[in-house]
Amino acid sequence: MQDHAEWARLRDRLLARGRMPALPAGWSHQSAMLAASGFAYGGDFIVSDLSADQQRLQAVLVDVCGGGESAVPAAVRFAGALESLVVAVPDDALLGAANAYLQRQPSDEDLATAVQVVLDLATGEYLIRSAGHPPALHWSLATAEWVIDNARGTALGVCDAPEFGETTGVLAPGEALMFYTDGVVESRSADIDEGIAWLRAAARSAVLDGWEGAAKRLIAKVDRGDDDRAVLIVRRLAAGGI
Repeated sequence: MQDHAEWARLRDRLLARGRMPALPAGWSHQSAMLAASGFAYGGDFIVSDLSADQQRLQAVLVDVCGGGESAVPAAVRFAGALESLVVAVPDDALLGAANAYLQRQPSDEDLATAVQVVLDLATGEYLIRSAGHPPALHWSLATAEWVIDNARGTALGVCDAPEFGETTGVLAPGEALMFYTDGVVESRSADIDEGIAWLRAAARSAVLDGWEGAAKRLIAKVDRGDDDRAVLIVRRLAAGGI
């Protein structure tokens, strides 16, 4: 059983790996995390890579099976592996390589869901791949609503040859993508569809109050429970950098 200082070291390693890079002009990102009830440490994390020319962003939001302190050691190991893989393998092979890593672990409880986004920062074109993760949301400037993305797939670590759903789209200036873990939308009293409906309404209110700090305002509306919670928003700024 790790002591408080060891948990703190693990948490700091995970948070350090999860820092998103500064994006070029015309783009912004924000994130917020909340650990499971009773814990200061969680198993949700982000791994990202920005190309040398700052024209291509790849990010992966991961939810390691379990919550609170029990998920942290596995999350730290998996984050380290993904941090190496994200710069070493083509983006279309990343989730498969991540699955192979989990399949090689000694415990059959090393499972995770993940959502991967590959974003062209010059054109706004994006590709989303899902490995058993809750659906991403796309903020539509035309309707002022969060639209549900259709990418679905198999969780990592479940089988040797999982299927990963893919979708593509374009972010117009003023639009955004939001990714989140299932702790944000699932509870014992509501199914995931009800949770996603709640999230869309709550996130709409959060961004209409202003984009700055919207992820933190949104996560503040989520009660602590038995699972960790994380939200990541990547936005293409409107004209004038607004």
